[in-house]
Amino acid sequence: MVLFFLPHAGGSAKSYSSFKRFLPKDLTVVAMELSGRFTRSSEPLLDTVPDCVSDLIEKHGELLKGDYVLFGHSMGTVLTTEFIRQAKEKGLSLPKHIFLSGKNPPDEEVHCFENISEASDEEIVEFFSKNSLASPAVPDEELTKMLNKILCTDVRMAELYKSEPFDFGCDITVMYGTEDLLMQQVDMNSWSRFTSGKCEVIPFSGGHFYFNQHKEEICKIILNRI
Repeated sequence: MVLFFLPHAGGSAKSYSSFKRFLPKDLTVVAMELSGRFTRSSEPLLDTVPDCVSDLIEKHGELLKGDYVLFGHSMGTVLTTEFIRQAKEKGLSLPKHIFLSGKNPPDEEVHCFENISEASDEEIVEFFSKNSLASPAVPDEELTKMLNKILCTDVRMAELYKSEPFDFGCDITVMYGTEDLLMQQVDMNSWSRFTSGKCEVIPFSGGHFYFNQHKEEICKIILNRI
């Protein structure tokens, strides 16, 4: 069994590295890195969800031939949705379970910005920094520029992505932080429109990155469901 983690906006594969200590060694854990980000910074910075997902499927194709599950947080739920869509279109194996965290379904008009196409980089960075939705500031100016570019690229492509409901083909588990600013007007039970199976919703204390406080508990949930 392979557990794939899909990143949040501005996040890297390292965001999930600490989960491994709460998971058994016989479970293959793969934190996916998008092209043009962090450990893949020498590659093209892809800026649409379909392009990013197509690249991930190509890169991890061998691991997709066996049993696997997906965990996506925030933008990662958008990537997960497109991942399943493309897997179906390509006739690939589908996940045995899906874990979705910290974001409304992509058929709902719930966004951070009224019109992301008109939002400047400065406005995006300010919004995410002010609401503790981004990584902490770093003293290196060049590194800050790189991180902000990645964040803005990710936010734009996640905000622009839409999908009508379709059957993911497996049970899903939905998690979120009850103090998350982005979740206050969202009914996470609405993810049930994307499966003919079971949709389980689990709230946690905390904000958008609630999972940093609940890693062990979340890993127990993952293991129990798979």
